[in-house]
Amino acid sequence: MPACPPISATVDPEARQFVISQLVVIALPVGTLFGIWLWMLNWGGRSRRDQ
Repeated sequence: MPACPPISATVDPEARQFVISQLVVIALPVGTLFGIWLWMLNWGGRSRRDQ
């Protein structure tokens, strides 16, 4: 098995910062939409049970 260096050692800090910022930009809206979807599922289930 060839000994490969860790990825963080091969990527320069600017590129790593860019990748992290892109992940945040993608993950925040997706996480928010997922949370709203779960909340609506839970809220819709409760309103049906109340009637």
